[in-house]
Amino acid sequence: MAGRLMLGLLLGGAGGLLVFVIQEPLLDHQRALVDPAVAIRQTIWLSLILGACYGFALGMVDSLTRGLPGQALRKGVLTLLISLPGAMIALFAGNLVYGTLSNLLGNPMGTGAPPTPLGFVLDIVPRTAGWTFLGMGIGAAAGAVTGSARRWWHSTIGGTIGGALGGIAFQVFTFIFTPAYLAMSGGERVEVGAPGRAVGFPILGASIGFFIALVQEALKAAWVRVVFGRHEGKEYPVDKPVCIIGRSEHADIPLFGDLQIAPQHARIVRQQNRYLLEDLGAPVGTLLNGQRVQQAWLKDGDTIQIASMRLQFFEKATRSLVREAMERVDKPTARPPVPDYLCPYCGERKDPATGQCACSVLPSAAISGGAFTPLPTAVRPIAQLAAGTAPTRLVVLNGARAGTVFPLQGNLLTIGREPGRDILLDFDPTVSRRHARLEQHGGQWVLVDEGSRNGSFVNGQLVQQRPLQPGDILRFGGTELRVE
Repeated sequence: MAGRLMLGLLLGGAGGLLVFVIQEPLLDHQRALVDPAVAIRQTIWLSLILGACYGFALGMVDSLTRGLPGQALRKGVLTLLISLPGAMIALFAGNLVYGTLSNLLGNPMGTGAPPTPLGFVLDIVPRTAGWTFLGMGIGAAAGAVTGSARRWWHSTIGGTIGGALGGIAFQVFTFIFTPAYLAMSGGERVEVGAPGRAVGFPILGASIGFFIALVQEALKAAWVRVVFGRHEGKEYPVDKPVCIIGRSEHADIPLFGDLQIAPQHARIVRQQNRYLLEDLGAPVGTLLNGQRVQQAWLKDGDTIQIASMRLQFFEKATRSLVREAMERVDKPTARPPVPDYLCPYCGERKDPATGQCACSVLPSAAISGGAFTPLPTAVRPIAQLAAGTAPTRLVVLNGARAGTVFPLQGNLLTIGREPGRDILLDFDPTVSRRHARLEQHGGQWVLVDEGSRNGSFVNGQLVQQRPLQPGDILRFGGTELRVE
């Protein structure tokens, strides 16, 4: 999000600066004050300059954000062509609105009177209204090339906000520098808008670019994020009736770096305010939450696997439903009190003399040479397994990495989403950064939760500490693993 906001701000501002640099020496604003025919011709030329500079600059933002510089140039030229008539209509409409409101408020254009606070207030309203139309036209043109009605609407809103800010900036700086211009004019009527244009045009472009990105971010309904593969972390809006996923730069969600991905590999279709994932017949197929699918409905948090690339789908409409479901699963109701003679974690009877049970760990004094000393067999019935039955690995059962094997080696293995964890579950956002750990005590692996947000489960039961044996099913967040 921050990258798109900054890119829109910079490119829009650069386009506005270019507008000022080009039009200021070419257009005779002083003559336009007294000759209506010249004023009309200059308005036409100014609209063409505005449309070309703003259109080209803002048209490149979307493609550059998606990492497609080649496409950015083509989109910039296309937006330029659309912006030429759009800016002309918007500029004439804005001038009409400005002139009408100025006369209604008793502050006619071109009086040449010295500026006063009241005059500033009376003029800033029509000026802002006029520039708002200009920003609206430029924003609408920038959104038209996206092919998305929703994004066009968002761009129009952003352009309208940017136009208003540009008009305010123009009026403020014109008001500040007008006394100096009038003092140098010797009493003659003089055009005083140059300082306002020098600041107003760049602010207009920067504001349009910034607010287009901000409005799109705030109002987006669904999007996908690359969580593994090239351009990891990049987000793509799902705002068309049909969004294509594939290796083509014309795809709405382009995925590069893996030749197994087809140019048009899959698509997301919006139907009745829901989103449907459809595979388009590529040999490697499309996986949803670890399962190969031909067609399936999407919900917030789903993982889409295409060859080596992994995406995560986000949707505001189903986010609360998914969160409520996770809370019901991960926060079970309180269980009845456990009798004092039973361990609340493993459920085994405690030894009457020592208070130890099957999941007890000896105090540090019993540990020597850096290795754990096994507990007495009298209080460790679960450790009395036949030779060769001790767990040796964990196998992921679901999700994007179903089938992945994690060998159980050493005496300590950490589990979580944080880089550097021994069992790294970074593909599951419901797993805590430091979720749990596995400790080996004399050949017995014990699961210990590390204060995770959603808890650690063994065979469907929430546990804080539990010895493991082959066949146990562990669950961290939405990921299940089998002990083998």
